[in-house]
Amino acid sequence: MFNRRLSKSELDIWIEMIENQTDFGNLTKELASRFLSLEDTISFVSSVEEEVIGGTVIYRDRTRLGMILASVSVKNKFRETGAYSIIKSSLPFFRTVAIRDVDALVPNSPPEKRLGFPGTLELDHWTGNVLERIGFEKQNELYNYTISIDPEKPEGEEDPIWDPQPNLEAAKSLIWDTSKVIGMTNSFIWTAFDFAASQGNLRTITLNDSAKLVTSIYHLDNTAIISLAISDDDVTLAAKQIARMLRETEANKVVLPLVGKGQSDLMEALTDELGGSLKSRSLTLMRRHL
Repeated sequence: MFNRRLSKSELDIWIEMIENQTDFGNLTKELASRFLSLEDTISFVSSVEEEVIGGTVIYRDRTRLGMILASVSVKNKFRETGAYSIIKSSLPFFRTVAIRDVDALVPNSPPEKRLGFPGTLELDHWTGNVLERIGFEKQNELYNYTISIDPEKPEGEEDPIWDPQPNLEAAKSLIWDTSKVIGMTNSFIWTAFDFAASQGNLRTITLNDSAKLVTSIYHLDNTAIISLAISDDDVTLAAKQIARMLRETEANKVVLPLVGKGQSDLMEALTDELGGSLKSRSLTLMRRHL
């Protein structure tokens, strides 16, 4: 088996692999290309006799000094014999000053439907056993939420108080201060932050020099995807502001692909503001310490 790193000019190879060899493909090819083009995204492919049989995508989290396994693609006939080597060959061999551990996100059961890459960075369910063999350990549960929006519910009267430009430093401080409490001490939260900031989707609310809310929103047809929703203790304010933002769109549902256990109050408050119903499914954060 021959493993190599793809150059940024070869990303179509990976986009095709994700589309054809993973359970839910790409969210959109354009968004997949944007994520793969990030400076800290690295794509690898593995070949046998010039046939590409699989590969991985990793993202280097410079804030928390970690790394995530953002995507794994292996052709069905090679999963039993080749998946272990394909995944392991793309991971660091030892701990460095810049990379202390690698995170992966796996659904607890195969979902009937979910967002494609990179709308969610969870791996296909079958990868879980392979990751355990490589040395990944289960850390804690995270959640994916879907909230329907009731178009008949009256809009709130709160004025929008979003910062004219995202306050990146205050947002980082809020994430650092709350991540342990909400159960999100991982590199996925910082990957979501980096990607949202790079795409101009990040929004913040700052009052008295302190961030109250940091979030992001991406629209796909009638679905709003909120990859990041971190608030301080005032979840009511956060829910009202996010709901107002959503009602200014044509979305009839919102998907939050990465939510911590300690964010249930925010999810319930947001559901109340939107007047819809709430569905959730659980994911397992897995980590390999270097």
